[in-house]
Amino acid sequence: MSITKEVDRFYRDNFGKLVTSLVSYFRLSNLQLAEDIVQETFVAALKNWSAKGIPTDPQAWLFKVCKNKALNALDRERTKNKASSVLVRLEDANHQLDQSFLPSEIKDNQLRLLFAACHPHFSAKARIILTLKILAGFKVEEIAKGLVMQPGAVRKTLLRTKQTITELNMPLKVPFILQSRERLNSVHQVLYLTFNEGYRASFGDQVIREELCLQGMQLVKALLEEENIMTQDTQALFSLMLFNVSRFHARLDDNGEPIELELQDRSLWDQDLILQGIKYFNAAKSASPWSNYHYEAAIASLHCTAPSFKETPWDSIVKLYDGLLQINASPFVCLNRNLALFYSGCRHDALRQVESIRGLENNYNYLAALAKMNHSLGNRQVALDHYLDAFNLATVNGEKRFLAKKIQQLRDGK
Repeated sequence: MSITKEVDRFYRDNFGKLVTSLVSYFRLSNLQLAEDIVQETFVAALKNWSAKGIPTDPQAWLFKVCKNKALNALDRERTKNKASSVLVRLEDANHQLDQSFLPSEIKDNQLRLLFAACHPHFSAKARIILTLKILAGFKVEEIAKGLVMQPGAVRKTLLRTKQTITELNMPLKVPFILQSRERLNSVHQVLYLTFNEGYRASFGDQVIREELCLQGMQLVKALLEEENIMTQDTQALFSLMLFNVSRFHARLDDNGEPIELELQDRSLWDQDLILQGIKYFNAAKSASPWSNYHYEAAIASLHCTAPSFKETPWDSIVKLYDGLLQINASPFVCLNRNLALFYSGCRHDALRQVESIRGLENNYNYLAALAKMNHSLGNRQVALDHYLDAFNLATVNGEKRFLAKKIQQLRDGK
């Protein structure tokens, strides 16, 4: 693996940890300063590691360099403005920054930042964008893809949100337990989107980015450990993540290309994780009303416990999607509902309903689904056209290779 890719991997794993550690010291109103310091740290990593090789403990190297750059920034601020709010003795700053980088502090700081970013002053979309950018280290293009927005709109939202943080001088060190109830739904949504971006990446070489899935799971687990915060929605969200992670090792082949559900080797599914998912879902399912996470976890549980693709209870899955559509009538839910209807045996009806969906015309997953359904029904040219359109829209290399094979199979008459 190249040095650039290694630095990018460590960026993914540590960007949020470093930013939240610095923000806990600088206050949330100095968010841009913390981001700039972390960016400088990774620029230094690329330069140093390219010349000298990757250090024995890369994370420790990053934390040390980040701390030193923060101290330098404090020194510059002290020189520039002796009345600054960040004016402190550097010896004290050194100790406090060391404390901010302790593992227990990192976890607490990440939770605090989650709830701080979900301030009621921000719109729902702004909360998600800010957290995905700062905590998970998403690039603007990735956020835009996941939220079906233009990159320019994401940049404007980030700029406005950061300006608001500065104007209101928002602190991070407010006990997040005091903020939890009114902001928990937004926090759940942010963690759900973080996990989903890892489960099916929108950009890059990898179809699955496990580090994002694990980061989302770790933060949900941290919420579950706070008994005064967590709810049955939290339990349902965690169960959904467990069910999905249990199938990781069967989802891709040796070349990193997707394996369709009906062709997956179910012996590779992690039964321990499935059992944990069932445990958390059982604890959550008495909730009334159910959330999105309850319905999705219930659907995932049926997939995970089905002996085979053919023996999957598709009729039950369709009914669960019908319930989900009552609270989330998104085109993606409608697509998945009608795919389940297709596999239940109502193939022509399902295809007609999928063709009538609006809003996904430029989504490659939608086009690939149309291609697969048409291919199954013998509409070969229609299937080929949809696969070609899907290929042109796909942005993950593994999925482009998968689609290219589908196109070639159709051209070969298979």
